[in-house]
Amino acid sequence: MTIWHPNYQPRDWNLIDYQEFKVKGCDIPFRGPGFDPFAAAPGSYFTCIGAAQTYGCFYPRPYPTILSEAIGMPALNLAVGGTGPGLYTQFQSLIEAMNRGRFVVLQCMSGRSESNALYEANGYVEFVKERETGKVVTSSEAWHRIVGEGVDFGLERVQESRESWIATSHRLLGLLKVPVIFFWYSRRGHDYSVDKAAIDEQMRKRAAGEKASFFVDGLVGEYPQLINEKTMRAVADKCTAYAECVSSRGMGQKLVDRFTGGPFKTTVDQASPEYNIDYSTNSYYPSAEMHEDAADALQPVIERLLK
Repeated sequence: MTIWHPNYQPRDWNLIDYQEFKVKGCDIPFRGPGFDPFAAAPGSYFTCIGAAQTYGCFYPRPYPTILSEAIGMPALNLAVGGTGPGLYTQFQSLIEAMNRGRFVVLQCMSGRSESNALYEANGYVEFVKERETGKVVTSSEAWHRIVGEGVDFGLERVQESRESWIATSHRLLGLLKVPVIFFWYSRRGHDYSVDKAAIDEQMRKRAAGEKASFFVDGLVGEYPQLINEKTMRAVADKCTAYAECVSSRGMGQKLVDRFTGGPFKTTVDQASPEYNIDYSTNSYYPSAEMHEDAADALQPVIERLLK
């Protein structure tokens, strides 16, 4: 099985060494420092799953690392950038690794790569497949096509993708036999409003060949895209515990090349040219301060669970 994943290490090498490692039975590189969960004593570590926010792009101490230091237990960081919950259901070895640990922190992931009437999930990491033609496209391309049919049409597909996200998440929870902490980690609250004016402006820019946002922000919202209170609660209420961190503290930080001391620059070669972003300033991924806030939100929940 080959599943696409963003290759952060080459992109960010002049900024940080992610100490990537692999887990037996899965060819995806994960954020280190890593260890072999199948050689570790059962219950001796905890697992964090999620997207780039849990992986910890740009910073040496993402919240799983901070938590590991705080509670004195190794963290197995199995986050994959751009992923949805369905990724983990495709790797028995990852499920086994999680079930050997003490508990799982489940970050609330995006629903942008889930199935709807026009597209079906294709690996659950950023790509979807056109039902009519079988063509595989990025979730960005899919949602731009969808909203091109009209906002109301787009909202119907949003609801379908939300329902698919819930079903996928329930399938994942059914495979996990250890306590699960559902973790809302975002710069926004649970709900968001559809901004029709923003959608129209973004579509105008794209039609004119001007630079526009990768996602249809006015339709899918800020990360986790598509997920609202009702959708989130349908999964969170089935978990052992709940924690949340809504923060934007420290965003906008200048990034410094660790070799030259100058501004960090990168050439991104990912799924689409639209990924070619100037990362000299961090305007998307959680900041170092946000990772601290995330750990502060999770630690008391974890301590109660461990008692």
